[in-house]
Amino acid sequence: MLKRVLAESNLPFDKIYEAGDGQQALAALEADTVHLVLCDVNMPVMDGLEFLQNMRKNPAWQALPVLMITTEGGQANVLRAAELGAKGYIRKPFTTEEIKDKLAICIQTAYPA
Repeated sequence: MLKRVLAESNLPFDKIYEAGDGQQALAALEADTVHLVLCDVNMPVMDGLEFLQNMRKNPAWQALPVLMITTEGGQANVLRAAELGAKGYIRKPFTTEEIKDKLAICIQTAYPA
């Protein structure tokens, strides 16, 4: 669903990688240069907060912008994601406009013109 939303957003993405869990996401980061991560909090094997924590251990990825996506709206998860360096938080269900707006803010903040 996110791929469709990203395609409809008209934002400048060359490639979109998918990972089923945090371990696969770390492997994708190792395999290629990534400029933005959208990460669900609820994933098998390694959840999104664990992924974010592990990702930030690598100096090459410390500034990589991450948007967390989840049905978990609890304040504790939002605070933990922010502590780990997430640039934003999107709650499901979301609209194309919400994703587009959050991504535009995240991209502008991470990669100012």
